[in-house]
Amino acid sequence: MSIRSALFSYKLSANQEFNESALEEVLKQQFAALSVVSRVPLFDGLLVLFAANENRLTITVRHYSSSRLVSITAEECVDSEAKGKTNSLLNNSNADKLRAKLVSALNVAKVERIPTLKKWTTVPNYYTSSDERLLEYDFSEVVFEKHSDFQHIKILSSPSLGNCLLLDDLQNLAERDIEYTRGLMKFGEISYKDKEVLILGGGDGGLLHELLKEGPKFVTMVDIDGAVMNACKQHLRGACGDTLDNFDGPHHRVIVGDCLKYMDQFIREKRSFDFVFNDLTDIPISAADNKDAGVEGDGDLWTFFTRILNLALQLVKPDGSYLNHAIGIGCKSTLDTYEELLRNLPVKVRFARHSAFVPSFMEDWVFYQIWKV
Repeated sequence: MSIRSALFSYKLSANQEFNESALEEVLKQQFAALSVVSRVPLFDGLLVLFAANENRLTITVRHYSSSRLVSITAEECVDSEAKGKTNSLLNNSNADKLRAKLVSALNVAKVERIPTLKKWTTVPNYYTSSDERLLEYDFSEVVFEKHSDFQHIKILSSPSLGNCLLLDDLQNLAERDIEYTRGLMKFGEISYKDKEVLILGGGDGGLLHELLKEGPKFVTMVDIDGAVMNACKQHLRGACGDTLDNFDGPHHRVIVGDCLKYMDQFIREKRSFDFVFNDLTDIPISAADNKDAGVEGDGDLWTFFTRILNLALQLVKPDGSYLNHAIGIGCKSTLDTYEELLRNLPVKVRFARHSAFVPSFMEDWVFYQIWKV
């Protein structure tokens, strides 16, 4: 079983009254055996509930009198589907026909419709972009799922993306996300041959795998979650290959541990690296990018991110670079906040940013290269 939801809305003109009877007639024409179950007068309008039990269908109509808006939400419980097809009364084709009938019968300029949403499906397919836009994926199978000591790990299979790693329901890396890894590396612009490299995070193994192709002197990777690496070496081989099969090799070492602890240790040991990669969390979303949602900037995450940056810069050689992924290009305020942070670090730095379209993120992602002055 799953649920289908079709959402409609329209606005009445200044001299137009809410025509409940015309709306009811259109809905009954579209859906057999539909009847009014309840009418509830509200302080700011009216709520009407329709139902058709034999079709497991309910429709809620809400009239907001002061704003002259009408919202229609139709929900149907449907049997399991095969290959994405369903006998739903609310599939996109039927919903669009209903939208056209509503425009004609209600004498309104337009009826807006959100494409039919699918809920309680076997595989979850709705996630968001970095700036909170709704994205629908074609995930077809849950390949792996586990709660580790640090996060919720999922690997989902997709015909278009291959297997895709999600951490705490955030898109992390798919097997066809080579542009993410190349964007982080500035592939083709930076040579890693015979270089000492430190990766902070990177548990999916994609960055380590690509760097080792470049002939580095040695790559050290520190990621806190061994469960992620064990899952990826089995189910994300399109991105990490066989690199995570061995945590120690002639040109690499993978450490399972807290990168903050190891950075402190490396500083005490006076180690330095030509390149330090931050492949940990995204930079925190800013309050300005979420003002409509009432979300405040996450100070704890900014503090964590700043600490990582300050420690990493102590490990970068004078002619080396610090490279990190940031966030989606649509989060302008967040990117502005990060660049202001870079300008006010205790150590003077120069920086450059670039972007690449990442298939599993469905948006352009921003990356930074930072040098000490």
